[in-house]
Amino acid sequence: MNTSETNQKVSLGCGSLILIALIVLIFGGNSSESLMRTQMQEMKAEIQRLGNEVKSLREVLEKSRP
Repeated sequence: MNTSETNQKVSLGCGSLILIALIVLIFGGNSSESLMRTQMQEMKAEIQRLGNEVKSLREVLEKSRP
């Protein structure tokens, strides 16, 4: 597996999370502003976690290359 494959898979995951959250926010109807803020904070934390995971995987890949 090369780096571009890994990045594409993680990017798709982040994009999917954002898209799902937007759909829920738009069609949720009775979501309060507080709930939306909480969900956005959770999304930001998950995106940050995924970004850190990508960095970690890149480091592992770079170290394993001859």
